[in-house]
Amino acid sequence: MRSYKEYREIEIKDIKGCNYIAITVANLDKICMQRDAIRKHGIGKPIEVIEVGNGYRILKGRFKMIAAKTLGYDKIPCLIRDTKQEILLRKLNKIFKLEDKNN
Repeated sequence: MRSYKEYREIEIKDIKGCNYIAITVANLDKICMQRDAIRKHGIGKPIEVIEVGNGYRILKGRFKMIAAKTLGYDKIPCLIRDTKQEILLRKLNKIFKLEDKNN
């Protein structure tokens, strides 16, 4: 269950977690496909990040972010996940599922 704090355009330089392992020959086709899609239609669906310290860590959309960076984008649209709320929702769901089984 995903919960989001907000939608915001974030500077790519402030997003961590996209290391060199993502840029391999095996992933090159995926990055090229993302580049082509961005050229034709723009960024489209935002990537997902979480706040970490004074920056962000990418959760979903690494290839899109790499493609955007190679096309000269400085910022990318992001959905900032609310991990504290997600944990609470999971706990509540677990509690209520247990109560339903007992009734």
